[in-house]
Amino acid sequence: MSDFEELWIENNYLMCFFNMILNNMFDIFLVKKRSFFFYLNIFFYLFLFSILNSNLVITINTIIDIVATHYPDNEKKEFESLYVNLNYKLNLRFFLKNLINKEDLIFSISKLFKSAEWLEREIWDLFGIKFIFHKDLRRILTDYGFLGHPLLKQFPLIGFIELRYDDSIFNIIKEAVEMSQMYRFLRFLNPWGIRKLN
Repeated sequence: MSDFEELWIENNYLMCFFNMILNNMFDIFLVKKRSFFFYLNIFFYLFLFSILNSNLVITINTIIDIVATHYPDNEKKEFESLYVNLNYKLNLRFFLKNLINKEDLIFSISKLFKSAEWLEREIWDLFGIKFIFHKDLRRILTDYGFLGHPLLKQFPLIGFIELRYDDSIFNIIKEAVEMSQMYRFLRFLNPWGIRKLN
């Protein structure tokens, strides 16, 4: 049997499995070259993770990454999170994507995957998305006294506090940031005009 036929049989089985058993849990389901893309409903993603983790045929062995994106213009759901998972045995990748609000409490999957502990801490530190039932949710990439979450779009580029070392007192000084000049407003219009292509 060729690799193409094996892939077709595996995808056919998995598509039937996902469509029959997990029908109401996701909005969009795509298959592309041993990769499965789910657009999940936020209420079912923990249940789906536990099913995929305990299923004998398509067990998710590890979580590779958790990625978040901030869309401040979207008032209903301003964050999009993406869970990237891997099955070593069948070489299958699962991409589980969901839309969340800043106030939503996301269930931690660190009990299912140990590597998710650090990834969830990183998401909380940089975006402010809270994970409940996480045993150690604290800052991991920024300083403990850091204010805000640096990967939010409305976070200022220079921050709020400036740290510098003072040679005269042999100590680190924390000061509020002072702007030496006002923000400049830049025009992004093309001075040469727009040429139409025929």
